[in-house]
Amino acid sequence: MKKLTLISVFLLLISTSLFAQNQLIDTAKEILKAYKTKDVALLKKHASGVLKYAITESYFDDDNVRENLKAVENWDGKIRGIGYKSGKMMGKEIKMAYVYFADVPNTDSIYEILLSNYNNQDWVMFGLGLDREKKSEFEKLNVTALSDTTSETAKTGKEFSIEMANGNTLNNITPEKITQCFNSLNDENFYIILNHNKDFLQAAYSDKGYTVEYKENGVQYSANDLLSKENAIALFNKYLNMDKNWNKDIKWEKQ
Repeated sequence: MKKLTLISVFLLLISTSLFAQNQLIDTAKEILKAYKTKDVALLKKHASGVLKYAITESYFDDDNVRENLKAVENWDGKIRGIGYKSGKMMGKEIKMAYVYFADVPNTDSIYEILLSNYNNQDWVMFGLGLDREKKSEFEKLNVTALSDTTSETAKTGKEFSIEMANGNTLNNITPEKITQCFNSLNDENFYIILNHNKDFLQAAYSDKGYTVEYKENGVQYSANDLLSKENAIALFNKYLNMDKNWNKDIKWEKQ
């Protein structure tokens, strides 16, 4: 399989863009900071409806709020995942985001920030904002798992682009976009190319597995064995993260 150079440009529609996700994470972090420092003004900034008027200096003394404050006080600053739901209200779209930020000690539950987005407006607190639920229930949502490398990937992702066999192209690449592209591969839309400057990593779909090749410094290499979907996605993410050892676990043959 050789890299194609003439490809029509289309935008691949995705439910949550990287920009929107980062905005959501920033909002969640500000809410957590507001709870941790008991900052009334900051918490009001992200409250909705009548709750804005209920947030006063005595707000943090409420029993329902105090129960969850210990998790916020010990929060390590990391966001561990985001779960999404969406639906309709009075003909308008409403989205819910469940931002997982800590585990409930000695249980199978997690702490989360609840956010809502009505008709594509700003993300705001849903109810008190703080909640807890079973981790198994959280994992049933449309979940985006996050790691310490999320912000770094966002920076390097701008250096990459994707081309698909169906003519779709993408820029500002993220792990989520890579997974979505792999999920769209089939007998007709049969390959994905991840470009980085003059080099690239590409995979071709088949029922038996994925044929993977890459080009580096003008030389093209092919993996000796077919890769599973999971291993191919992991390889593409290592390449995206510019991992120095991204190709070391696979045997390659020069073309």
